Order: sequence, then structure tokens, then C-alpha cells
Amino acid sequence: MVAGDVFNALLNPLLKNSCMYVAGVKLQTMREEYDTFERLAKENNQSIFLVQVKQVQRDVLRLIGSDEEVTIPEEETLVASNNSVLKTFHFRKAYISFIFRSYDDAKEYVSKFYDCRENAWANLMVTHIYPALYTGLISFWVARKSRDAQCWFARGNESKLTFKRWAESSRWTFENKWYLLEAEESFSHNDYEVAKLFYKQAISSAKLHKFVHEEALAYELAAYFYLELGETEQSIEYFLLAHERYHEWGAFGKCNSLFEFVKRSFSQASSTMTTSLRHV
Repeated sequence: MVAGDVFNALLNPLLKNSCMYVAGVKLQTMREEYDTFERLAKENNQSIFLVQVKQVQRDVLRLIGSDEEVTIPEEETLVASNNSVLKTFHFRKAYISFIFRSYDDAKEYVSKFYDCRENAWANLMVTHIYPALYTGLISFWVARKSRDAQCWFARGNESKLTFKRWAESSRWTFENKWYLLEAEESFSHNDYEVAKLFYKQAISSAKLHKFVHEEALAYELAAYFYLELGETEQSIEYFLLAHERYHEWGAFGKCNSLFEFVKRSFSQASSTMTTSLRHV
């Protein structure tokens, strides 16, 4: 910053924050980090950085369960004029829709992400990680429900193979994500025994490598899988464990959403099951 290279001075903390988010740092800490970065971007009139960080802030606040509104007056103009900002906008919308299980929105925004992906200027690898993971997970979800299944299988498979390749160089960072994509693909192909194995491996790998937010996600997706199979006890157990891990991460808004889903889905189950979930 002192040397006058504002772009790179802001790029460094932005990449640091991206790494922290992917690593599963507690969400309240991420909120504070992004607030600090927002002030720096405003002070130095860096509108692209400002818009992109506020898009992430919007997701963090929803995950936490905050009612605080994030206004981004520059967003509309940049989304219309900058394809990379547009791509990020569609991904963030797809990501938060998937996390809160809004199928139609997730499908709409991930389709728009794929439409503009090839034309955006290249990102650094850390910013590839979540788009690759969540577009793959959404693709397998859509493939299970869509008439155009083959297209979505191909997209999910692209993500899966990307993480398989990345895991060869860093099992710590990428192994659990690769296993989770394998599990979702197997679920989509009705290969249930293989899916069970990969869900367990995804959970174990996330736990071993201390990705609490991705351990939560793996438990949650496995719970939906077992619910689909009619294995209620296993599904309930995994929903409870997902709720615990999301709570540990600080995603209280997600905890509330999961609580409501479980309460609706297991209305015939014992009341002790729902009271085990902390409705924060």
C-alpha cells in the first residue's frame, strides 16, 4: 500500500480471507475479516473488490442468521459490464441456494454460472475451489431430478475429476471434497452401497483434516441420502451430527433451517429427536 500498488495490496488480504473461508474458520471471525477488507476497499475506491467481498458478506450473514442487510449499489452496474463479477454473482447465488436447499434457485443460478464461466478471466486456484465443489454438488442434485440428466452428470463428473486430480497433490485439502462428489454421483446412479462408502469416507476425511463446515455438509447430504432410502434412524443420526457441526462453525441461520426441515420431515418420530437440535 505504501508503495502505491493498491491492487496487490488488497489482493493479498482478499486471498487470505478466501483461504480462511475454505478452511472453515468460524463465521464470526470471517464476518470481522470481511468488514475490515470492506473498509480498505472503500477507502481505496476499488469497486470490483468491494462488490465481490460484499457478495460473500451477504452469504456469511445469512449463514450466521443475522437480519443485517447488505446493500451493494455498485453491483448492478458491474454485473452488467464485467463478466467475472457476473460469474461470481451467479456462483454466490447458487451456493447459498444449495446450502439452504432451494432447488429451483440453485438450478437457475448454477445454469447461469455455466453459461458465463468460459468467458471470465482466470481466477487464482483458491477461488476455483468452491465453485468447482458446489457446482458439482448442485449438478448431481439436479441430475437426480432433471429430464436432462446426462448434461448435469457431465458437469458433476467434471468437478469430481478435478478434485480427484487436485487430491493427488494435496489430500489434506481436497480428499474429502472428492469423496463427497463421488458419493453424490453414486447416489445419482442408484449405486447405493458405493454411495454409503463414499459418504463415510467424506465424513472421516473432513473430520481428520479439520474442515468442520464440510464435515457438517457431508453429514447433511448423507442424511438426505438415507432419508431417500427410508433408513430413518441413520438419517436422523446424521442430521443431528450435521446440526452440531454447523453450530460449531457458527452457522446459526443454517442450524435453524435444518431444525425446521427435520421437524417437518420426522413429525412421526419421537419428540426427543427434535429437542436434541438446538434451535438458536
